[in-house]
Amino acid sequence: MKQFKSFLTQLLVITALMLPWATTEAQETFEQAGGIYSIGSGKLVVNGQVYRIASGAKLHSSVASRKKFSDFKKGDEIYLKGKILNGVNWVDLIIYYTPEPS
Repeated sequence: MKQFKSFLTQLLVITALMLPWATTEAQETFEQAGGIYSIGSGKLVVNGQVYRIASGAKLHSSVASRKKFSDFKKGDEIYLKGKILNGVNWVDLIIYYTPEPS
């Protein structure tokens, strides 16, 4: 019985040590395009979904008036790419789509 308890203890310790490693490797990614519904401090809503801006997120825009996150406004068409971590959508890349003249 003592040997079984020792084995069980070792198994629990190994599992506990590997759990954080498993959760960091199991990240999901997302890609989303659409218009900005609302925008706030470090987050925005696109197509009814809240997205948080990750530190170090990259922004690509060919328009000089949309070179920073603070330059965006409601209705701007953007493309987002990022990771889902613990149920939170973290944006790593934002691409601003220049409106086509009609």
